[in-house]
Amino acid sequence: MTTTKEKKEEKKWEPSFMRLSPSKINTYKKCPREFYYKYIKKIPEKKTIHLFRGTLVHKVLEDLFKTKFRTLSQWEKGGPAMWVQDQFEKGWEEKIAKHKWLWEVHTDEEMDAMYLETEELLQNFVHSVNKKLTEMVKWKIYKSKYQAWNAVAPKYAEKWVKSKEYAIVGVIDVVCNDFDGGTTLLDYKTSKRYGPYLPEEYYRQLIIYAFLYTLEMGEMPQFVGVNYLRFDDTFFVKITQSELDEARDLIKFVHDSLKEREENEDRYEQVPQNLCKWCSFFKGNGGPCDVELPKWKPKAKKKENYADVSNETKGFIELESQEQFPEYD
Repeated sequence: MTTTKEKKEEKKWEPSFMRLSPSKINTYKKCPREFYYKYIKKIPEKKTIHLFRGTLVHKVLEDLFKTKFRTLSQWEKGGPAMWVQDQFEKGWEEKIAKHKWLWEVHTDEEMDAMYLETEELLQNFVHSVNKKLTEMVKWKIYKSKYQAWNAVAPKYAEKWVKSKEYAIVGVIDVVCNDFDGGTTLLDYKTSKRYGPYLPEEYYRQLIIYAFLYTLEMGEMPQFVGVNYLRFDDTFFVKITQSELDEARDLIKFVHDSLKEREENEDRYEQVPQNLCKWCSFFKGNGGPCDVELPKWKPKAKKKENYADVSNETKGFIELESQEQFPEYD
């Protein structure tokens, strides 16, 4: 049995040489060699329009949540939709002017298609919000859309959370109030959805946000979720102490692994997978990684690649109606 004196003499756990983030942890879990090239050697990655689009969409939505729409007539007359369209067009032109490389790696047709898709994505979001505000007034939850908007608008947009003890930082897209006084953390995705499952990388990201938010704010969120903007679908994970412990252990695991591997490339193993062909560091794309691609075989999606959707395990739920629990997006 360990005595109190021995416990005090035990070496205190310390993080590794690197400050982590949910993105870094997901990269490490996917492929340690990719992590090495990206975050230790800091080899520049091939830029894509998808990253450009994601940054722009998040900026427009962040500014939307900070805007006060003072009269009901603004909603009825399409005020928010026009405001979002204006911000999108300005942001698109400004970023296009700054990022001329886009025209070097994408055709005019690809750029036009991405513009129209992003425009539709944002307008669908505004339409969805307006629909939900209408339902809230119809159900007499609030007297007006103006009142409903002020009530459900996020407490925070682009909320930075960090921990010095665990050497990790993250950015939560929005922090929302629940009707019962609790808190929900939401992350917006412009990517496609993955059927009834939540990809494991999204699940890890969400529970890490919950862990950091709890440490910083002293309050455990009730739910964390991913909103697929393109489809107006939101998947939620109910947060308990189990998810927080899982996030903490994951963070410590990656730090401990980095301490063992240090900055030695040979200790960061390759993980051959079909996704390698799209990796910026793959030799076929001009990168340094000489991994041998696996022979492709059609396979059914393995369930272990996704977060378990059963309430008994991860507490994952898909909410289909406002009556069950209101969506805040």
